[in-house]
Amino acid sequence: MDLAQVIFLTFPGILPDRTNRIEDIYLRFYNGNTLNEYVDLPLHQVTRLFEIKGFDNGNPTVIYIHGFIETAQQESVQVMVNSYLEARPDINVILLDWSNMSHGSYLLNAARNTKKVGVAVAAQLNRLIETGLVLEKLQIIGHSLGSHVAGYLSRELKNKYNKTVKRLTALDPAFPAFYPDGVVMEHVTDKDAEFVDVIHTDAGGYGAPVRTGTADFWPNGGKSVQPGCPRFAPIPLSDDNLCSHWRSWQFYAESIRNPEAFAASPADSYHKFRENPSPEVGMVYMGANCDTSAQGSYYLTTNAESPFGKGIDGIYSKNKNSKGKKL
Repeated sequence: MDLAQVIFLTFPGILPDRTNRIEDIYLRFYNGNTLNEYVDLPLHQVTRLFEIKGFDNGNPTVIYIHGFIETAQQESVQVMVNSYLEARPDINVILLDWSNMSHGSYLLNAARNTKKVGVAVAAQLNRLIETGLVLEKLQIIGHSLGSHVAGYLSRELKNKYNKTVKRLTALDPAFPAFYPDGVVMEHVTDKDAEFVDVIHTDAGGYGAPVRTGTADFWPNGGKSVQPGCPRFAPIPLSDDNLCSHWRSWQFYAESIRNPEAFAASPADSYHKFRENPSPEVGMVYMGANCDTSAQGSYYLTTNAESPFGKGIDGIYSKNKNSKGKKL
């Protein structure tokens, strides 16, 4: 049994169960320059979005979906949203808050709720699109369990409403209950949207152990322990224990501010990437400005602390053909 599965089975209710109703899901639209400026919309009132000062339907819209036992006050949400507010004010930023349904038992409640939430949100998002939201300018981003909510949401929009999301970004999609394929729930896949990019940072731990998108990025090999994270962190769901899993949203948030921070090179494995004498061939940038024509697996290295991105240096390994570049 995988370590992450052991953790979630041993600690089924990290926090007490909250109310578990679709009615408690809401969208938080950040309509100012700071995290404290926002309007919360109950899910069934999504079409009011067009009435809110600050929403520009001519701009791209990003919907961010948090993970297990997270809330709007979580660091992951705050860092991601703040990066957009400060570096990309031309983007409408919306948080899908499903925190009540993401708490309690991981296996019996939160993981199973990903489908319920995705289906319910798809119905309302379809209304929003029918009312005028520009589908071609919509990106859905999910972290951990939120990646699978994004998968169900986009899948439902596509299969039931004939609306295909252009880009879905999955940040270290949750492993337990979703992999292997359909062991309990269906995981996010490359078929859920026109382009699905995935960033793996704790593959086989808390994160997906295999390719699951159109383009999959594997910084530092994609597994724990990521550079800068503690090698011994035995307390489940502690900050140290989640360090590698969290690197996915930290990398993405940094890419919003610096789109060329994470150059990535195509390869069949981390070993082949390290031995590649010409890693710049086929290079794309991981993160916010990812080329949506990218396909397959991409590798790179990062720094151990912020700023994590090495730019072009992040694709050169220590071998003799690395043109003098060093990690």
